[in-house]
Amino acid sequence: MGLFSSHNQLFVTSSQTCTEAQNGFDMSFNELRMDNAKLAWGSFLSKEERKVNMEVTSARVEMHYNFKGCSSIICEDNGANLRMDENQHSLFYQENLKGQYTMFAGMETSFFEVEVDVPVFAALISEESPFLHQFYNQMLTQQHHWPGYSLEINGKMHQIIHDITYTTYTGQMKRLFLEAKMVELFLLQASVFDAQLLAPATDLRAQDVEKLYAAREYLDTHYHDTCSILSLSLISGLNQKKLKQGFKSIFGHTVFGYLSHVRMEKARQLLLDEKKTVGEVAELVGYQYPQHFTAAFRKKYGILPGSLKN
Repeated sequence: MGLFSSHNQLFVTSSQTCTEAQNGFDMSFNELRMDNAKLAWGSFLSKEERKVNMEVTSARVEMHYNFKGCSSIICEDNGANLRMDENQHSLFYQENLKGQYTMFAGMETSFFEVEVDVPVFAALISEESPFLHQFYNQMLTQQHHWPGYSLEINGKMHQIIHDITYTTYTGQMKRLFLEAKMVELFLLQASVFDAQLLAPATDLRAQDVEKLYAAREYLDTHYHDTCSILSLSLISGLNQKKLKQGFKSIFGHTVFGYLSHVRMEKARQLLLDEKKTVGEVAELVGYQYPQHFTAAFRKKYGILPGSLKN
């Protein structure tokens, strides 16, 4: 009996591919459905910021991989922000989840995800994975749950996802191939979360994690201010070593790497939506010299900021 099917073989019950381009919104979406699992991947680009209401009723566990852009879901019941940045992955349990997904203006977002039913997830749990045991025990007492952080997508993950989305197998061979690759991807994700959970370097307590999230929130709203590790350490209440190591460990960015990311995303929004000059935008996002801003923007997006105004 196949792990992802109630039949003797893995069975793809439906597949679809769609593209859409209208009203300043471009989307490409692919989906494969099975009895107990679903694979989906695609990309979208919205000219304007959009808030999309979402609701998940049935219980599911989702492996999500965010290649480009920023993924952000605000939960309706507790206001939690399930956020993933570029080239990050995480694991989610969702049931009776209502929230709002944000599509950021001018930001191309591409993703890959695998959704499995809870019994399938339970069958994959092994005693060798402390992370999976911890995650499973926590999700049993909550309507939705995630570890609270995302990690960087590594080269092996990229390769497996490429193999899945570009496979030339058909029929039974394709079904067997997809099942094997999904299990491989799941085990790889579990292994990197286990390494994170067991890493002794950060030695983070629950209150430390809360302070790190507060530090990231501060950067989200004070990106235009001058910032140093010392000043952020004093604001967050963490020593400098724990701040630097913990921030990188949990969010997959250095403090200044994340600050630069936030500044560039805000700059792109200002250029696209408010039609401000490059000099004005540079000042608004915290750069003293426009040429430094231009260099950072080009390094991030591969284009000059002025080209967005054309």
